[in-house]
Amino acid sequence: MKPLRTPADPAKTIKDYLAAVVPGLVDAPAPEFGMTLRADWKPTSAPAVAVFDDGGPNRWPVATAPTIRITVWSNGRDRSRQIAGVCLGVLLSHRVPGVATITQPTALLEAVDSHNTGRMCSFTVRALARTLAG
Repeated sequence: MKPLRTPADPAKTIKDYLAAVVPGLVDAPAPEFGMTLRADWKPTSAPAVAVFDDGGPNRWPVATAPTIRITVWSNGRDRSRQIAGVCLGVLLSHRVPGVATITQPTALLEAVDSHNTGRMCSFTVRALARTLAG
């Protein structure tokens, strides 16, 4: 029998890292960080940053390389772009513990959320993470 390996969770690792670093780099109020957007979030709330794992290739049993999507919601275009830009800069310039490499960034993409009218700004990166011994 082969040794059991399981995928790491680089999206959660990245969310935790951004939550520790980004608030000190952006204007108050500091954004909230999560793996989803709070159901009761509205534009009058503090900005929100959600981190999503959009899947991707793997080099089983060594590593996985999911596309990680970061989306920011706020009450204004400039605020969302500023926070998303800082998140992107942090991911590309810092070493995130538990993530081997972060590559293939996209440009910032703006939108308006049709459910809550928040101004959104998103980007994706590829996060290579080693599998874990099970």
